Amino acid sequence: MRILIDMQGAQSASRHRGVGRYTLALALGMARHRGRHEVLLLLNGMLHETIRSIRDAFAPWLPAKNVYVWHALSSVNASNPENSTRRDIAVLIREDAIRKIQPDVVHITSLFDGFYDNAVHDIPEYRNIPIAITFYDAIPLIQASTYLEHDNVYRQHYLRCIDQAKRADLLLAISEAARLEGIAHVQEAPDRVVNISAAADPCFQPRSYTSEQISDLKRRLNIRQPFVLYSGATDERKNHRGLISAFAQLPEPLRNRHQLVLAGGLPDEHRLQFQAHARDCLLAPNDVVITGRISDEDMVQLYNLCALYVFASWHEGFGLPALEAMACGAATIGADSTSVPEVIGWERALFNPCDTADIAKKMEEALTDAHFHEALQSHARTQASKFSWDKSAQCAITALENLVARARTVDTTSYSPAELETDLIVKIAKLSRTDHALNIFGLSQAMARNAKSAKPQLLVDVSELMQRDAKTGIQRVVRSIFYEWLANPPASFEVRAVYATAENIGYRYADRFAQYLTGLALVNNISSDAPIDYAKGDVFLALDMQPQVQFFQEDFYQQLRDSGVDVRFVLYDLLPITMPQYFPEGARDNHERWVEVAAKTDGLICISETVAQEFEQWRQHHLPTAMPRVDWFHMGADIVGASPSRGVPVETGAILNQLLECPTFIMVGTLEPRKGHAQVLDAADALWNSKRKFNLVLVGKQGWRVDALAKRLRKHPLIGKKLFWLEGISDEYLEKVYEFADCLIAASFGEGFGLPLIEAAQHKIPIIARDIPIFREVAGDCATYFTADGPNELKKTIENWLDGYIAGSVRDSSAIPWLSWNQSANRLLQIIEKNV
Repeated sequence: MRILIDMQGAQSASRHRGVGRYTLALALGMARHRGRHEVLLLLNGMLHETIRSIRDAFAPWLPAKNVYVWHALSSVNASNPENSTRRDIAVLIREDAIRKIQPDVVHITSLFDGFYDNAVHDIPEYRNIPIAITFYDAIPLIQASTYLEHDNVYRQHYLRCIDQAKRADLLLAISEAARLEGIAHVQEAPDRVVNISAAADPCFQPRSYTSEQISDLKRRLNIRQPFVLYSGATDERKNHRGLISAFAQLPEPLRNRHQLVLAGGLPDEHRLQFQAHARDCLLAPNDVVITGRISDEDMVQLYNLCALYVFASWHEGFGLPALEAMACGAATIGADSTSVPEVIGWERALFNPCDTADIAKKMEEALTDAHFHEALQSHARTQASKFSWDKSAQCAITALENLVARARTVDTTSYSPAELETDLIVKIAKLSRTDHALNIFGLSQAMARNAKSAKPQLLVDVSELMQRDAKTGIQRVVRSIFYEWLANPPASFEVRAVYATAENIGYRYADRFAQYLTGLALVNNISSDAPIDYAKGDVFLALDMQPQVQFFQEDFYQQLRDSGVDVRFVLYDLLPITMPQYFPEGARDNHERWVEVAAKTDGLICISETVAQEFEQWRQHHLPTAMPRVDWFHMGADIVGASPSRGVPVETGAILNQLLECPTFIMVGTLEPRKGHAQVLDAADALWNSKRKFNLVLVGKQGWRVDALAKRLRKHPLIGKKLFWLEGISDEYLEKVYEFADCLIAASFGEGFGLPLIEAAQHKIPIIARDIPIFREVAGDCATYFTADGPNELKKTIENWLDGYIAGSVRDSSAIPWLSWNQSANRLLQIIEKNV
């Protein structure tokens, strides 16, 4: 069964109320207990500020592909009649999105939203998908004189929602009281209204606090004495004035020892009304504390510290704040009306909420009778344990299973053909004729974001390669992988090069650069450098690394994710973090920030298992809340398949001929402290001084913090004789050097992969390598390892190798497994396809 949960209850203005908390907790429970079913989420793109947090909340339980976002032209709030056309169009777009998802059942979490915000719902009279709604209460209908008679526009909106609710196939009531209200006022058939109950969030539990924490909270909230607590919204039915009056009626000595704390967000108008009522009750300004909106952490602490929690509401659908207080072990009393007795579960703890004297009497009893107070605390923990989101979720899933089983017996051919019409454009065109002020361009842009191309895009970031080409190993990877994907287009994606700058938010296509880079004709006709289009199902791969640009685009990556684009970064290493001593000042902070940006996306694809393990260790200590998927692959090694750079200087032949005169050691990589060039040169000097004959060739440009080494090399007495430094040579030239080399020395103290080892193995060149995890991962037992920190042990290792070379007994590297760039590109593509 495919269950589609419309999450607007956690997106609209209701997200700040119990409805939002209920929506998120129930949906998470259903995701956890989905069993053989598939749970899908539907999000409203007009409420975009909520999408990221919802995606992150469900990431441990649902793959990103199960989250669908639809887009329409805002504003559509029903409070403004001028929005009616846009709202009707948004309804059609949402229905079209549901039709394309093809769920077996739709669960609407908050049908009555959308008056003040951009939430949109509809339950068509004719449909072929059963619809269930969460039913919270019928309070505005029952208390129409309070909620409906003063605002005719809201009245029309609410009654329209009631008519929609009557069309629903199933009401999932949040309490038995709500179920009875649903039967009485909305859905007469009792078997179509099911009580699934509710629960408190796990964060609400008994806790201990230090004296410093308690003092800090009381100072911030102006709490000076033991306090009686209420929390929640400030509707008239919540009975704040009645609670204030009851507090004022407590015996004066008892009242003087306590404060009344009203916790939760409220309009300024309500604050002023409550303060005025407190004065009318002859209470001092500090007797009643009104906190305003506070964090969950502060709310948990208030529940744990209060002397008594009082829930005096006249009418509730459930009464979640009372359960939260009880879950924290607070002595709790409440109203004897509607759903509150279900939650509190003890008749002695109840009072008449319409009688302030009765409220005051029960408060006095709870505050002065130590045995009763202790019994309230004990009962609170026991009663709260009877409620859980797991139970509610399982009840909801069972009810939906039964609904779908019934619905499958319905003959959908009896539905109106007009209502089942699927041509969205035709429907919208009919509506748009009636509204000449409609922003057609804006509407088309929104609808374009809903469109899904026949083949999703694989958007490959080539920003550094295109704009600067630092000519590092990373750019070789980018060139090679990207060339393979264009030369051998995958069946699953349309591969597009993209780039960004640190001046403008968003990425652009890099088609002309892709054609220049590969020499291949491109099949798309999109003009060069146009802003990228993207939709759900596309993949963005940060294959290149350009930290300053990627810092600047951090929010854009989340925007892509909000639209259903899977965003992944290739992680080459964590060396500036794990070995900061080898990098310029500030490199560690810079790289750590870049890794944080990458870690907040859908996943990281590391270039080795070693890097993947190092990232997991770093994440657990530095970013434990980030949970990206971590995969790894190995890079290719064939230079020919790497879209190689070309060019060989005229003196190449003479240099290569010199290498034939004696054994030649080669080191490949940028000169930087981490690579160990200085240590190798020290060992070589010691061997040359002892009359050993060999060549040492260093291939790589000058990097950072090696000025002294560079000066030493350029002034070395054997430079151009036995010592050669080939700076910034082409791949074509490097290939020739490998052909003349006898041994690779890999002396690096740390690497992300170690590509030169693979290249050496491909040329059947023996290897001397430092004994570090990544070199063991790459070369296994097919290399000679050393652990020296100084030149003497390395000198001995090289000397022993030379003796073995003369005797024909050095280790063979040809058994090292390696991938071609074609195989590496295919492996990376497999990881992307598996995750998407």
